[in-house]
Amino acid sequence: MKKIILSLALLLIGTIVFAQSNKIAEGIIIYSVEWKLPEQMQAMASSFPAEIKVYFKGDSSSLKTESAIYSSTNIINFNKEYERLLLNIPMMGKKFSVIFSPADQERIAANLPELIIKPGTETKKIAGYTAMKHEVNEKKSNQNSEAWFTKDVEITPNSLSRFYAKEYGFPLEFTSYMNGLSVNAVVKEITQGPVPAGTFSATKDYEEITLDQLMQMQGGR
Repeated sequence: MKKIILSLALLLIGTIVFAQSNKIAEGIIIYSVEWKLPEQMQAMASSFPAEIKVYFKGDSSSLKTESAIYSSTNIINFNKEYERLLLNIPMMGKKFSVIFSPADQERIAANLPELIIKPGTETKKIAGYTAMKHEVNEKKSNQNSEAWFTKDVEITPNSLSRFYAKEYGFPLEFTSYMNGLSVNAVVKEITQGPVPAGTFSATKDYEEITLDQLMQMQGGR
């Protein structure tokens, strides 16, 4: 009887391990992106990156956007309600770090898109994973799009994927929203492995400023 109980227990443990094996705790995601720019920004299209790289580890993610004139890094830990923006502007010789306060996060949340998502039945392969099509409507603008989710892999959300609830799975192809712009993103590659040291922090050469100070630099109020 003891052998049977132990065998069942080990089988259960094996089942649990297998069920959780789709979780990738640390690694890199590479997205190909296509920016939807308003007419007045079309002349700047070549300055926007065609790829975005995301590092993730545990509950933290770090998304880096690089262009010819600047680079930015969005660091997020949703469980700790922590968000930080790093800006490197070589032409100004400046590096800025903004840690979003609870009040800043509330202001940002008020302007986030409101998505209505309806699962479909169509599937396709993206980056080697099986993805299911979903219809998406953004309520504020009444814009329709589609998103493709997989449950073959589980990865902590990042600045691009943050708008989509985990219940649908991990988004592999979708519309995201960054700095007032929308962007079509498709996962090209997911690599499991260690991320560089210091990925989720700022070096000492970054100047700490507030979100209000950053907005004033941009001519905002």
